[in-house]
Amino acid sequence: MKYLLQRSELRALRAFVGPETLIALDYDGTLAPIVARPEDARMADTTRALLTQVAKRYPVVILTGRARIDALSLLAGVPVLEVIGSHGAETQGTPVTRFLRRVESWRAQLRESLRALGGVRIEDKRYSLAVHYRQSEDPQAAEQQISRAAGALDGARLVGGKKVVNVVPEDAPDKGAALLAACTRLGCSHAVFAGDDDTDEAAFAAAPAAQVFTVRIGNSENSRATYYLRAQPEIDELLRALLEARAAAPAKS
Repeated sequence: MKYLLQRSELRALRAFVGPETLIALDYDGTLAPIVARPEDARMADTTRALLTQVAKRYPVVILTGRARIDALSLLAGVPVLEVIGSHGAETQGTPVTRFLRRVESWRAQLRESLRALGGVRIEDKRYSLAVHYRQSEDPQAAEQQISRAAGALDGARLVGGKKVVNVVPEDAPDKGAALLAACTRLGCSHAVFAGDDDTDEAAFAAAPAAQVFTVRIGNSENSRATYYLRAQPEIDELLRALLEARAAAPAKS
């Protein structure tokens, strides 16, 4: 992986983007820092202001593991074109209600299977579940027990994360499929995607580097992303670079 905030790599970013480049961004760990309670995650004021300006100059979508309605509330006032929730499954107009009964069944089964496991919380996103174990006294043992229990669920796909196991319908689109579908839907031949976690690897691997410029928050030798930022606050530098690349272009009305 290459550190993005070097002169040569920023030149590559500026050469890649244009007015029809789709800018797709994860929320938690990318636009906002990871916090102990997901409901407390908020963008910094500078990030919100920069994202607002970027969304006036590029087509922007947010591609998050959060429930779409939750992410929409966090992004109120920012003129993004779309918010895609539940790790790619939940797009406006997409019939995802078929997953509801399945996820309800999983929630009941996991509550029973994990009720004796301390420091674990099941977050219900309606179309997927997130089993958080950040507060566990033994995170490694908790992750193993959660993965065993969730792996036994019918029709489930597990996606790891930072002290979380995500449980999503196996037949739902992942972030890679959702990213490519958004490009097609919005008429964009190429995209920039930034994310920070295991669930974002599907988007990092979705297309060749000539089509998707991929940025990971945090260096990782196992990631499929081409570029990285050292830490979440550096997302502001990526947003600034995108603005500088379009500085001569008028803002969209």
